[in-house]
Amino acid sequence: MHADLDAFPEPLAVLDASLQLREANLAWRNAFGEAALLAPEAAEAARALLGGAQSRAEIDATASNGASPQRWTLLRCSKSEGEPLVFVHAHAADDAAQRRREEALAEELELLRNFIDLAPNLMFIKDRRSRYVMANSALASCYGMTPAQVVHASQHELTASADEASGFTSVDRQVIDTRQPVVIEEKETRPNGDVHWYETVKKPLVRRSGEVQVACFCVDVTERQRAQDALQSSARELEAMAAAARREADEKSALAAELDRRLAVIQAQHRQILALSAPILEVADGVVGVPLIGAMDEERTATLTERLLNIIATRQVRSVVLDLSALETIDTRTADRLVGIVRAIGLLGARAAITGIQPAVAHTMTSLGIDLSSMVTMRTPKDAIRLFSATGPAR
Repeated sequence: MHADLDAFPEPLAVLDASLQLREANLAWRNAFGEAALLAPEAAEAARALLGGAQSRAEIDATASNGASPQRWTLLRCSKSEGEPLVFVHAHAADDAAQRRREEALAEELELLRNFIDLAPNLMFIKDRRSRYVMANSALASCYGMTPAQVVHASQHELTASADEASGFTSVDRQVIDTRQPVVIEEKETRPNGDVHWYETVKKPLVRRSGEVQVACFCVDVTERQRAQDALQSSARELEAMAAAARREADEKSALAAELDRRLAVIQAQHRQILALSAPILEVADGVVGVPLIGAMDEERTATLTERLLNIIATRQVRSVVLDLSALETIDTRTADRLVGIVRAIGLLGARAAITGIQPAVAHTMTSLGIDLSSMVTMRTPKDAIRLFSATGPAR
């Protein structure tokens, strides 16, 4: 009987009333060994057959050894002596459900493919070696290829510029290694020589296997870049035109240049007048005197302060006598500027004395509430010089 059973390509076996293996063909022994490794559901069906409930049963189940799902066909029969037996036929399970699942999955994949192919922007996935794992039609059309042709191709095989390809792969590896997304503006030269600019988002993608890949989404901003380039070109042209206009104006502005020259002379004379209106005189060793004549406006005060501080620093002046004998009136601003000059002198380590305050000026300063208690005031410059000579250098 073994020879007859072995001729059958699918597993066949005969079980006794205790579900022990009586006979088995080679296909059964290869699949389940020398035992009756029925699926639990098949064993239950065999007991029902032996109990006389029915004579035939068919079930789909997985064998006890974990083999792939099987369809179990069981028949009850008896030998001549009346002992009940079960004839078991194990064959491939009905894969209709599996086919339905596969068809549903294929339909979903096709739907996803159609969806990403509708996108006008570039969508693709690359592995660590910068080889394309997935690409949509928008990306493939950049290289005159189909998405299937792009898959497995490397960036260096598709990008005409080696430097540009290296830049792309460098960013890919950065995203994969750091697992951090990147937003970057990239330039690519197409095989036909056209230059395109993309605003690219690259994000890490972890597969079930643990492999990290990079998912990319690129928006073509070439027109925007070209508009910016055109704007910059126009700006350069306008700048060149403006420069030419300035040169032409310069050639016709001899009179204006002469006026500027005369204005400069006038300004120089004005500065000289300002200097003469507040001359700085060396009146003793380390002592300078400054007779203040006329109104102390802001410009005159700034000029005097700058000259006076330079002289103090360069000539090692220790003391300054500010003589107000020529000032018949004073206002708040003039008084404030005078106080400012005294403070600036003190910051350089020199002393200052104010002399020659007229009665009207003294009255005005008192009525304005100007505090001169922290300043040295003397009747005449001679008195101030004598004081400074007697007290020695400032400390």
